[in-house]
Amino acid sequence: MLSSPINEFKRIGPQLWKKGDGGHLLIEDSVLEVIDGYRQECHSALEAGGFLVGFYKGVDLHVINLTVPQSLDKRSRFRFTRKDPKHVSQVTRWYKQSLGKINCLGEWHTHPERLPKPSDIDLHAWQAFNEGRRGQLAVFLIAGISEVWTGG
Repeated sequence: MLSSPINEFKRIGPQLWKKGDGGHLLIEDSVLEVIDGYRQECHSALEAGGFLVGFYKGVDLHVINLTVPQSLDKRSRFRFTRKDPKHVSQVTRWYKQSLGKINCLGEWHTHPERLPKPSDIDLHAWQAFNEGRRGQLAVFLIAGISEVWTGG
């Protein structure tokens, strides 16, 4: 049983979601366009993923960048495992360049289904991801073939 449930956000615009705490999630078009390029629209497409990067403003989150699959990541049709240290080094570089304003807000990955839903594996991985965070919980995004699921 998860000690802190992951709740789905309600999409209220092309780039905007309403969070359960009254805050909003804004994801830049440029980020959504990159994720769209990894959607598993054909049967040979592998899952992809990375970090969502941006900043907090009170209870609101603004995603302005992301990391993408790297050579050491593990990818298959039904699984993505972030293994490459380049994800962390890229976020660390953005964090330092922004003097601590820009940071990792969460994770994204794809699913080979039209209307994605988190799997038990996703929910447990996200719970572990949140355990190491102080303050704000992370945001999670799954890009399906047709739709995007977000929660946190």
